[in-house]
Amino acid sequence: MHKRTSAAPEFSGTLESFDPATDELVGKVREAAPEDVEEHVRIAWKGFEEWSARLLDQRKRVLAGLSPLILAQAEDIAALITREMGKPYAEAFTAELEPTLDLIAYYVRKAHKFLDPQPVRLQNPMFWRRRNVNRLEPMGVLAIITPWNWPFLIPMGQIVPALLAGNAVVFKPSEHTPLVGARIRSLLLEAGVPEAAFQVVHGFGEAGKALVGSSVSKVFFTGSTRVGELVMQQAARDLKRVVLELGGNDPAIVCADADLENASSGILWGGFNNCGQNCNGVERVYVHESVIEPFLQRFLAKVGKLRLGRGMEPNVDIGPLANLAQFEKTQKIVREALGGGAELLAGGKPVPELGPLFFQPTVLKWPSTQAEPEGEEIFGPVVFVTPFATKEEALRAANRSKYGLTASLWTQDMRKAEEFIQGLDAGTVLINDCVVSFGFPEAAWTGWKKSGVGWVHGEKGLDEMVRFKFATYEPQSHSQKFWWFPYGPSTMEGMRAAMQFLFARSPWQRLKAVPATLKHLGSYLLFNRPHREKL
Repeated sequence: MHKRTSAAPEFSGTLESFDPATDELVGKVREAAPEDVEEHVRIAWKGFEEWSARLLDQRKRVLAGLSPLILAQAEDIAALITREMGKPYAEAFTAELEPTLDLIAYYVRKAHKFLDPQPVRLQNPMFWRRRNVNRLEPMGVLAIITPWNWPFLIPMGQIVPALLAGNAVVFKPSEHTPLVGARIRSLLLEAGVPEAAFQVVHGFGEAGKALVGSSVSKVFFTGSTRVGELVMQQAARDLKRVVLELGGNDPAIVCADADLENASSGILWGGFNNCGQNCNGVERVYVHESVIEPFLQRFLAKVGKLRLGRGMEPNVDIGPLANLAQFEKTQKIVREALGGGAELLAGGKPVPELGPLFFQPTVLKWPSTQAEPEGEEIFGPVVFVTPFATKEEALRAANRSKYGLTASLWTQDMRKAEEFIQGLDAGTVLINDCVVSFGFPEAAWTGWKKSGVGWVHGEKGLDEMVRFKFATYEPQSHSQKFWWFPYGPSTMEGMRAAMQFLFARSPWQRLKAVPATLKHLGSYLLFNRPHREKL
């Protein structure tokens, strides 16, 4: 049995889940031994045969049935999320359940648009009679490995399109939130997904490693960049494809013309919601030097009003950190920043009277963008604030990180916003808002640099779940093609004329090529009958 620690204990067969606010046992699940993982994958391949054979409309109906189940059980699901990972009860609704319902409705509504054969029109008139389509077919069994910070929305954002496309899934939830993972499984089975087509393996890193090395078709991993690199290296051994949604160290830029009341409130939420444990949370704030003092006055006043407590208690804004590893990492970041020249403006200390994993929302002022520390992902309630003088300086500082997940800009000038959007190295840029874009099911989500590989959400996210197969239909089944054997003088003469007619830049050159084109290829172009000798 495992207590919530920073290191993975030895396999025991039982995985226990503890409330990070109280360290009380929430529940337990059966832990999969690494050597048993391939058996789950084998079962999933059997489930894939049944599930993929169903019509798209049948799969749609099953997945549409998730929404009434989630609505009926919303309070219980939200409470489980709060008890298992610590976020406030209200945040479980706003950041997990509502976006998941939106995502289900989006994919069910767009299913045929995204998955039906897509016609392809060929521009070359030599092929004008053909019918061409891109067919989108399921890949097989997908491994989906997700973290503890958003234990419901992140996995559902990948599981729903994966199943809709006809794949089977082997799902490994975080070892810190196994009960939410088990609840997802019960919801899917209750909706009508075949048990074999949706397998769950619980465990620590060794179980995840076994899943990546198994006979799955593709791996979807969400987590730290360090582990994502290991996943990619392991998958590359047998050319297994991956989608990696990794870390961030996301900047916010507050321009001189920003609405400071709005910006300070938005960045407060972006930096401290979910106790700062978001890959796309605001961690670095660059404020124009002309407004940094009034910005900080507003921002620090609001930080001082944030209410820490157990997530199930009413009127709580921030819960505990989710586990000991994050608590220790947060302490280390603050300690090293203060030793490196940062000025502590707010917080900076644990709150043991509330529980073992509570930490004050912390604001650190860094004096200059010229001497910033290397930005590791914080993943805790810590925000750095730094003044800047020019747009170029702000962009250099924002882009200095090895990550490139999201960035936010706070300004009232939309022309200025366009300049910053073009200059920021990030997969997503938000203007006068932050973080929330992950909850847009339509918004294709990707990271630049070391923040990720591939896509989740939107049509591009679903494209990651399928194999594309191009099919071209030639209606003239008895037509001899002029590019077939035997080659002869007419082949060269016809093609040379056709190339001039189709692609010459000068209209006069094109016009001059018309007689030779009609002589050699006219019959084929008009009637699909070649004007040439046959083999």
